[in-house]
Amino acid sequence: MLAEGYSVTLEHQGSHWWYASRRDLFLRQVRRATEDLPSRAGRLSLLDYGCGSGYDLPFLAQFGAAEGADITGELAGPTPEHPIHLLPRDLPRLRGRFDIVTCLDVLEHLDDDVAGLRTIRSLLAPSGQIVVTVPAYDWLWSGEDVISMHRRRYTRRRLVAAARAADLDVLYASYFNLSVLPAMTALVWKRRWLNRDQAAQSNLDAGPQWLAGLARAVTGLEARWVGEEQLPLPAGASLVCRLRRHKEEREAAIAERAPGGNGATVG
Repeated sequence: MLAEGYSVTLEHQGSHWWYASRRDLFLRQVRRATEDLPSRAGRLSLLDYGCGSGYDLPFLAQFGAAEGADITGELAGPTPEHPIHLLPRDLPRLRGRFDIVTCLDVLEHLDDDVAGLRTIRSLLAPSGQIVVTVPAYDWLWSGEDVISMHRRRYTRRRLVAAARAADLDVLYASYFNLSVLPAMTALVWKRRWLNRDQAAQSNLDAGPQWLAGLARAVTGLEARWVGEEQLPLPAGASLVCRLRRHKEEREAAIAERAPGGNGATVG
């Protein structure tokens, strides 16, 4: 990510309607994941893969012990409650540890998203789940993608295909931010046509404050419907997907951890 991309993220992560609505959505997906997990003693273990500064870790902590992992320590603000691991250095000691892994707008940064999903899969405990969000549609490519050094944007089909290629079962997949898709499309294409410098502009600074309030209200409703899996959407500016290991792999991993198993971790 370019330095401007990090700066924009830090500036807006706590207050911008887009981050707030995405947070509402993925936390609802995490709650759905916790409800699917087999009952177990002790706290759940959660990892935010590609956590940046770790801003979302306190929100994830309502479900259990929340940790982060990222490729840079420059933004990281680890605390004793929420350690942040350095990637790829710390991967070996993270494998097989986590009940839930979130991967929030990270896959689009990776040269090989299937390999990235396989790495994330290796971090799961046998019955663990992954919650993924990504940006949608190549035709929405804008300055936001440039400064964030994205490699791609997704369709639902493309995201599901990557998950299946990584040997993951898709439990749920939906677009979100449908309500703001027309406005985002108009903004992106207006800048593309009229502003030669659009490649260096973030979309997060666009629009008056009153419009931000309206966007927060409508995307907040979407976050509830989509996050609770009440209303999968056929289109939107972003996608969410909830994943887990194939049934056979889960059963093999559980068997190896059971008394009499060899104790190896399936990755």
